[in-house]
Amino acid sequence: MNPQVLSPSQRLTTMLVITAGAFLVSISVGMNAVIFPTTLQAYGASTSMIGLILSIEIISVLVISSSVPHLVAKLGIRGALLITTLFRVPALLMLAYVTGVPAWIGLVFFHGIGNFLFVLLMQTWLNSVATDKSRGFNLALYGTALSLGLACGPLVLNNLGLVADQLSSISHVLTSWLSDTFDMVIDPEIRADTRNQLVASGMISMLAVLPVLIGGFLIPKITHTRRTQLRTVIVKTPAAMFAVAMAGVSIFGVQSFIVIYGLENGLEVTQAAYLLSAFMLGAIVMEAPIAWASDRTDRRIVIILAAFLSLTCAVFLPIAIYTYWLALSLLFIWGGIIGGLYSTCLALIGDRFRGPDLIAANAAFSVMDSIGGVIGVLFIGMAMQAFGSDGLPYIIMLASVVYFSYALTRYRVE
Repeated sequence: MNPQVLSPSQRLTTMLVITAGAFLVSISVGMNAVIFPTTLQAYGASTSMIGLILSIEIISVLVISSSVPHLVAKLGIRGALLITTLFRVPALLMLAYVTGVPAWIGLVFFHGIGNFLFVLLMQTWLNSVATDKSRGFNLALYGTALSLGLACGPLVLNNLGLVADQLSSISHVLTSWLSDTFDMVIDPEIRADTRNQLVASGMISMLAVLPVLIGGFLIPKITHTRRTQLRTVIVKTPAAMFAVAMAGVSIFGVQSFIVIYGLENGLEVTQAAYLLSAFMLGAIVMEAPIAWASDRTDRRIVIILAAFLSLTCAVFLPIAIYTYWLALSLLFIWGGIIGGLYSTCLALIGDRFRGPDLIAANAAFSVMDSIGGVIGVLFIGMAMQAFGSDGLPYIIMLASVVYFSYALTRYRVE
């Protein structure tokens, strides 16, 4: 399918299919943002170890990113999207049955590969069919679908009791199959509700492939890819690439540790989970307006302003956390700023690259996002162990200051 000849109705269908898939996979990710750290904490892992294990999912992006253009050239976008399911879903289901750190590292790694490829390929598909006048807004809708799913994740998790019997039946069948097929001995330390949560997350992640099957005929065919170096892409768009690395520190840092941050500041588990929901809901409400504004001005100005506002939010988090409604409001605004920054950076890359180069550009974008995420998760985990819960905002403040200083002293906005 040539993206240049899509009719308005086909473009709308494409947008609906992409956002539906993004929404479903991110519900699972939002659930995991609560399940992973709290489960590991229950197993006795320190915040540093939790940070290390969670960073493995991000590190998987760095491992697989250089192979993405070749994978797409061989399988096509649709085939590659289908393959991602084989990484995401089995890894989540197996996590429901293991407690050891090596097993968690390996399974989280494979889950990270599946999630990364799915999100990258969906955003590449969208970027390839978007027009210049609507690129920022369309990508913001995509980002909003991701944020909405992430925000719904904790809500779905907190209401799994409504389908507890059904989940228990599925878990029992899976447990029996693993025991009979692989002689697996189930660790008694694993609680039934933890197993049910991970099984539910895996099932929702599997549903994300349905929109791809339905709208697969609209996916553009890419028959070749030029060898565009990731370094070349980064050099050509430094404002966007370094900004998304800074955003990665905030996004992955908040997703991985805001629940623990809330718990360590006296909140209940449900209250702490809603901090993450507030962060994602902010992106849902504010991401599209910010990206719409970037379509009508210099995107780099929007990026710099967002970096400054992110710094401001990180500064006030240690104060706001003691008043619950204020903490929710702050995280709502912060999530909107970071979401708008993410979409604006992605739109700027779409403005600069076309065709096969767009795959390499999106891969470089994800690499920088992941580098920021790895740095953020590892250093936040160590900082929280060394300095207490406020290690979370300290590291995000540092990342924001570094980028904002770079933008003011080294980059001229035209």
